[in-house]
Amino acid sequence: MVIDASTPKVSIIVPVYNSARYLDACVSSILEQDYPNIEVLLVDDGSTDASGEICDRFAASDARVVVLHRDNGGIAAAQNSGLDAATGELVTFCDNDDLMSARMIGRLVEILLTTGADMSCCRWYNVGASAAASLRQSTADAPFGDFIAFDRPGARYQGVFSVLLRKLTRSELFYFSEANWGKLYRRSLFEGIRFPEHRYAQDVAVAMDLYQRMGLVASTEDRLYYWLQRADSVSHGLRTARYYHDIVRAHGRCFELALADGILPARAYFGLQAIRFEKRSIVTSADRELYEQDRRYVCARVASLTVWQRTQCALLRWLRFLEVQLYNRTIHRRT
Repeated sequence: MVIDASTPKVSIIVPVYNSARYLDACVSSILEQDYPNIEVLLVDDGSTDASGEICDRFAASDARVVVLHRDNGGIAAAQNSGLDAATGELVTFCDNDDLMSARMIGRLVEILLTTGADMSCCRWYNVGASAAASLRQSTADAPFGDFIAFDRPGARYQGVFSVLLRKLTRSELFYFSEANWGKLYRRSLFEGIRFPEHRYAQDVAVAMDLYQRMGLVASTEDRLYYWLQRADSVSHGLRTARYYHDIVRAHGRCFELALADGILPARAYFGLQAIRFEKRSIVTSADRELYEQDRRYVCARVASLTVWQRTQCALLRWLRFLEVQLYNRTIHRRT
């Protein structure tokens, strides 16, 4: 497929908050895309450092950059502002401290248009911040690999998440993470859907809503996104009972939508197990009351499963639990 200015515009949404240390590298990697028809929406979410000024500097030097300054409302509110302002037929997201391969957008557009998919996705690198730039440079010209297209993405999302089983069954390309980055969506998928604001796990909360709207997903084995691991990131930081409450409820919604659609909600079942971390995080009486509500909520969801469904979910849960423990002791500790 020939990639030129006549192909669909891609809106790249970057929520920005106090990321002056990393923002230059992130935005530069986006603007280096070999796909010409892009707009870059930098949503300054009330930053108190120099992030807003950096965004304005990029806009002044590159007409493809649009800056939206807003009061601080959190990542979901920033993503929603980007969606509201986006003019592209296609849309993707990038965290403000990560990097993109210069070929990422072009490749995702290519496989999406070739297959007629509603979403395309790529693999990614988990990399420490100190090694990211050199890895991106050394992998810049890696040859493209295979891609597939598949239907019923909601069923794949719920069922294909164990690393070991993916390797044993050679189903890696049917797997996609819960993050919004590394994916290219038709913007029409978001009509009537926005991320829930003032909540963690906002991407999980709308995952099944989006996947149930999709006919086909195109997935490539190419690793085109660089997910940087930092000790000071939100995913490494202190987690409260409210944090785990949001995770439980986000997966609970996915659980309900999957089960109603005849899909075994295995990944959502695993996500509901965050209830045990919520219990450990209780500090106040309000935390305890919230936990008790969530405990009853989780019990009701699990009770709605048949014995066989519960057995399958429990087995997958323990397998994935062991994988997560290994991940937390290795990749997640990178700096």
